[in-house]
Parts: sequence; C-alpha cells; structure tokens
Amino acid sequence: MLSKYIWFIPLLLILTPKQSQLATADAAACSNLERHEIERRLSTKTPYRAIANYNDSAPLYDGCHPTRIWAIIRHGTRNPSKAVILHAKERLVEIQARLLAQSKPNLCADELKQLRQWSWAHIDADDEKLLVAEGEDELIELAERMQLRFPSLLPDLYNPEWFYMKYTATQRTLKSAQSFATGLFGRHRIHAINYPQPLHRDPVLRFYKLCSRWKTDVDKNPETMFNARSFYAEPAMQSAVAHVRSITKLMDLTPEDVQLMYTVCAFETAWQRRRPPSVWCRFFNVAALSALEFAEDLEYYWNDGYGYELTHRIACPAIADMFAAIDTPRPRANATFYFTHSGTLLKMLAHLGVARDERPLTHKDFESGRLWRTSEIDAFATNLAFVRYDCIEREPRVLVMHQERAVRLPGCPQDDDLCPLSTLRRNYADSVERCDFEALCQAAN
Repeated sequence: MLSKYIWFIPLLLILTPKQSQLATADAAACSNLERHEIERRLSTKTPYRAIANYNDSAPLYDGCHPTRIWAIIRHGTRNPSKAVILHAKERLVEIQARLLAQSKPNLCADELKQLRQWSWAHIDADDEKLLVAEGEDELIELAERMQLRFPSLLPDLYNPEWFYMKYTATQRTLKSAQSFATGLFGRHRIHAINYPQPLHRDPVLRFYKLCSRWKTDVDKNPETMFNARSFYAEPAMQSAVAHVRSITKLMDLTPEDVQLMYTVCAFETAWQRRRPPSVWCRFFNVAALSALEFAEDLEYYWNDGYGYELTHRIACPAIADMFAAIDTPRPRANATFYFTHSGTLLKMLAHLGVARDERPLTHKDFESGRLWRTSEIDAFATNLAFVRYDCIEREPRVLVMHQERAVRLPGCPQDDDLCPLSTLRRNYADSVERCDFEALCQAAN
C-alpha cells in the first residue's frame, strides 16, 4: 500500500498543475487559530514554552533562605514513537495527496504551500523518541531561570559534592540532563558532570517499570481505556471529527485519522517555535482541539493519574527519596536533579494531590472545568521541585514548585507558599515509613 502512494503522489503533482494554480488563485481564508490556542491544547506534546513561568525573580521570604533543592524533570520535546512515525509516513501521505488533488481545497495560499512541502522523509523509525533541538532549549532555559531564582543554591561552578544529577537509560533524558547542565554551568563544562549508571527500570525515576501488579491491573487492563474510548461517541468528539471532515472535504476520514492529524499537529508545532504551527493544525478549530485534548486527558487520568489508587500509591519511593534529600542532617547533595518521563511526573502529582478533581474524571465530563489538564500539568520539560528553606527562629519550610510556580499542597497552609517541613513529612508519612513497594506491586495469582 505504501509503495503505491509513493509512486502516485509525484504523478499527481505533475498531472494537476492547473488545479494547483486554480486552488492558489481561489484559495480559502487562512485558519484564524492563534498560536497559543493550538499550543495550549496539545496534551503531553505541549511545548514547555506555552506554559513556562518567565518571571525569574528570586522567591524571598522574611527570615528564611534556600539551602537544598530536589527536583524531578520530564525530558524536553522529542520525536514521536516508531508507530506514529510509520503511520504518518503512510496514512498522512495518502491524505496529503487527496487534499492536493482537490480543485479548491480549504487552504489559503500559504497553507497550500505548506501542505505541498510537507514531508517526514527526514524522520526514520530509528529516530523515535529522540530529543530534538527545541527540547534542548527547553532544559537550558529552565536551568537558567532556576539559577536566577536560587543563585546561592545553584552556583555556576559544578561541584560533585553539591550537585547530584541522574537520568534514565534513554537518549532523551541523557540529552535533557546535559542541556540542563549547560544552562547551569555552560556548554564547555558539561563533560565534567558525574552521573550514576542509568537504569531502564530505575526504582526512583521509573518506579512503575518495576511494579508487575500495576502493569497487569492498570497498564494492560482494557478497562483502563474505557473512558477515553467512550468519549469518541460523545457529541464533542463527534463534532470534532465532523469539523475535520468538513474542512478537508474528505468525508470518509476516520476518528483514527483525525487523532493522527492531531498528533502530528502537536509534534510539529512543538518542534518549531519560530515557524508557523504545523499545517495539520489548520484543519481544527478550538473546539476540536479541546475535544482531542480531553480524550488524551482521560487516557492519562486513568493510566497514570487518579483513576486507580495503586497508580499513585506506587510513587512512594520517589517521595521518600525527596525527603531523604531535604530532611536529613547529611544529605547526598544540596541540589538533586532527576530527568525522567511523563509517567513518573503524573503519578507523583497524583500522589501529592495536585490537580485533583472532586470526583473521578469520566467521558461525560468534557464541560466540567476540570483541574486535570495534561497540557498544563505534563507538558514537555514538566518539572516538580521541593526547595528547603532554613529560617531564623522557625523550623525549616518547604517551597513546592510545579512548572516553576509555587504550589500549596493539600494539608499545608493555603495562605502561605512555604509549608513547614514537619507538616509536609506528617502529611506524607505513609510514603516514607510505610512504602512497602514490593507488597504493593505483588501481582495477584
């Protein structure tokens, strides 16, 4: 099938120049979607620039100064998976050919030019999930802003007794760690960083990879995807598919086709901050993008978030590691930075009670004004940091930051960014003192 279309597309472009000229002359209006309307609805493919906090002033609190930091950071913007790459190079090429064969496609001249030039010939299956240049920039810039906020805590000279950095056994977290180090110390110093041996199944950075019960009961459980699948029958998603069919004039597009177009729209838009959004975004409106975003929110809610209690309970090793870093007399380092993946961050956020809706999120909750929005809580380069402050005549405090913004966790004072360390430890005592990971993860016979 693929070879058929590889042969057919150039022929179309040769045989239909008059149609192409006519389409350019009578082109439709350009999409009126604003860039921010696209970038803030791309779920876990949202580029970090869309949600970053560019206020890099130091958080100052009377009588207190920062002394330690523990942070866990998702890798930056990457390439798609092998499955998406291969599917796009076949199915989207077919859709591209059909659009270009139309005498009057719903594309303005610039969009038509974009579509003609569109190709994924530069991406091979072997390039799957590799960090891209935008991902490097995200981590460099994040490090620079964090250093400006905490200059005494994050000096620009590397000291292995002060800094501890670790990544998983993947190219995207390795390159993210190196990019972050570049932002702190400069490019010429990054080869001096001491990293421990990376692990595919790291007990702190990727704890869920070691949990056979979670894999069986949640990750491989067909019921986990029930709400995400069911949403495709809801009016909002049906309207989204109908809109794309109408704009493309391809009435036989399937929901899977629309999902693929959304995914490619997301990746291509994330990759390039200085170019227009992907041409595939042009076929959506805000309502359609919001529906596709919600479908992914449902998937991640039930697979990596609050859907099953087990999912967020198994984040306890990471929480325990955090307390070991900020609440022991002789810590391993004053500044700990981990570079990991979406699944880790989402489970940790759920463990902490961040972005928790009053009731479980279902396929009927599209208009609910939900807190669980992966575009905001799990973009590329998502970060979660715990900063210890030592205070005069007061016990130590902790500033919790998510996406570079102060977060007031449940059980902590809601009128103060700083949470007493003893309160935080009491709130998550089970995570430290009763984290029986092996018992939690023992698969049922």
